[in-house]
Amino acid sequence: MQNQYSMASSKDLKMKEPVVDESGSKFKDGYNEAKRETTDHYRALLRLYKARYEAVKARHVEEVEVERLEAKLEILEKLEKVYDPVNEKERLRIELNIANERMAEVKVPSPDWAKLGEAWLWD
Repeated sequence: MQNQYSMASSKDLKMKEPVVDESGSKFKDGYNEAKRETTDHYRALLRLYKARYEAVKARHVEEVEVERLEAKLEILEKLEKVYDPVNEKERLRIELNIANERMAEVKVPSPDWAKLGEAWLWD
């Protein structure tokens, strides 16, 4: 009975690229494709995070403006006992209303990182 399996010849062992998957592409091509997909995935996540960060910054600027105007109104109410700053107080109330409206317009996106498979971003 002859041996069914033969030893690989030295010619077989010296082949430059002996491993090819079923579709005919090389493992290096698969590696490069996976690397590209991973890079695209994380770039998309970074874009989402950057958009959220920029919205949070814009919201913060508006919140600071509202707090500033509220503090001015509080000071004027304390000083109201000394003198009657009616015009200044009315102007500040109008500015405060405008600032509150601008703050309400700023929407902060909140992506569901868990659904995106990236729950670690909030850990």
